[in-house]
Amino acid sequence: MATISVFIIDDHPVIRHGVSSVLKKKEDIEVIGEAKDAPTALKKLKTLKPDVIILDITLEGLSGIDLIPRIKERVEDAVIVIYSMHREPNQIHRAIKAGAKGYILKTDEIADLTSATKNVSEGHMCLSRNLPPEVLESLLTGKGDNGTLSVLTTREYEVANLIVQGMNPDEIGTHLFISPKTVRVHRTNIMHKLNCSRVNELLLSLAQHFPR
Repeated sequence: MATISVFIIDDHPVIRHGVSSVLKKKEDIEVIGEAKDAPTALKKLKTLKPDVIILDITLEGLSGIDLIPRIKERVEDAVIVIYSMHREPNQIHRAIKAGAKGYILKTDEIADLTSATKNVSEGHMCLSRNLPPEVLESLLTGKGDNGTLSVLTTREYEVANLIVQGMNPDEIGTHLFISPKTVRVHRTNIMHKLNCSRVNELLLSLAQHFPR
């Protein structure tokens, strides 16, 4: 029985430890490393060549989805499974489009992640059974997300979501571990992409896509 080497990227040490502990109990899985952010992951992946990478979307700095192509540059044959709390169709479509072969929710049973790790290593795509039905259908039929927010990058999407929640640039910066100045740059880019000239106009536009 071939052993599957796994690398874990998640900003929460408790999650990394928990996932690692569960996978290490499997005779055919070996956890060869872990990282809390993109720079650490990319540095370690220069020498490690895992079969499967378990990746969170929300990381400090570069997001998990934006990290996927950089991982592929270093470990071309590695298969990526997204392990995230995000259920938004836009995020899911972005992850699959970027090259992820699995998408498991952190609210799923941990056994689902173990199963996905094995199945993607064998060339199969694995999706959480708890994803929104319309997302599953669109992914299975090959119809991607062409909605209004599809023009946003992952980080812009995260900033937009927090703007709708009423957070100011300082609060968003603290939440995403970026500077308020960077938040304002993202907000300006979002406004340009959504053809909004004022912040109030942006709020009205985003409220249609992030119902509360």
